[in-house]
Amino acid sequence: MREQFLQVKNEALSLILAANDRQELEDVKAKFLGKKGTFTNLLKTIAKLPLNVRPELGRLANEAKETIEATIATRALELSREGENEQSQWIDITLPGKKPQIGHLHPQTHVMKEIIDIFKEIGFKVADGPELESDHYNFELLNIPKYHPARDTQQTLYLKDLFDKKGDPLILRTHGSNMQGRIMEKVVPPCRVIYPGKVYRYEQVDASHGFEFLQLEGLALDRDLTLTDLLGTFTHFLKRFFGPQTEVRFVCHNFPFVEPGLEAYVTCAVCKGKGCSFCKKSGWVEIAGAGMIHPNVLSMVGVDGKKWQGFAFGFGLSRMITLKYQIDDLRVLTNPDTRILEQF
Repeated sequence: MREQFLQVKNEALSLILAANDRQELEDVKAKFLGKKGTFTNLLKTIAKLPLNVRPELGRLANEAKETIEATIATRALELSREGENEQSQWIDITLPGKKPQIGHLHPQTHVMKEIIDIFKEIGFKVADGPELESDHYNFELLNIPKYHPARDTQQTLYLKDLFDKKGDPLILRTHGSNMQGRIMEKVVPPCRVIYPGKVYRYEQVDASHGFEFLQLEGLALDRDLTLTDLLGTFTHFLKRFFGPQTEVRFVCHNFPFVEPGLEAYVTCAVCKGKGCSFCKKSGWVEIAGAGMIHPNVLSMVGVDGKKWQGFAFGFGLSRMITLKYQIDDLRVLTNPDTRILEQF
């Protein structure tokens, strides 16, 4: 049996080295390593041999197979180089040139630009802020003091050995609302500002949730602003973004930094309201949380709540992207697959 393996191996190597093109090489490979190849059939006979001789023959067979496969790979590379050398000897200048590969904007970039343009049309400016944030701006200035139960729902990611000036640990911001305090401390009302960016939470990853995702939040401060102004702004924006046929509904909800608070829902663009895995068979998708800025928040940032009123809101930007392009899984947005990017 040992001699048979050596004989088959030597025969295979001889034919591999003599192959003149890729097709001939593939034929040799199939002859010896195919499902019904000579070497493959010989391997099957090992199981029928006595137990005391199987280990030695098994090692010999593996070494022979590895040698054959390595020789095939080497010869394939040699044939490829020979073909390139032949082609490089002449060039047909009448053939059209190769079209250069053109880069594509990510769908997140497309959507963010479109949303910013819509809000700019109604008087909003754009701000940016840090993703590495202090507890003060991420929670306390939003009426979420220490040990408040709302902190549990945020599932905050704390950074080891990094602290702010007060000695509190720095965190990855859990929402874009960290910009509310920063803006209202520095900007004299009236003002209208949006602030898009990435946020982080310790969440189970599924089709509609992720541990890092995009939000677009904003606020408006002016005299005599009411909840009606907020509802009108939302409805205008959502119908501009998703189309005039989009249905919008609002549901009362509690957020520590607004009073009253609400959530906005739109009909699921993936299933057209029929129910799917993305909308959890409801036909509706939660798109934003909002409300009138809480008097405590205004007081903590030095804004006179008797003169100025405002509303704040936050959109799940990643979720809006999936709805806009009818993608049924948020994870597609962070998967570096060029087949997806080439569609935009």
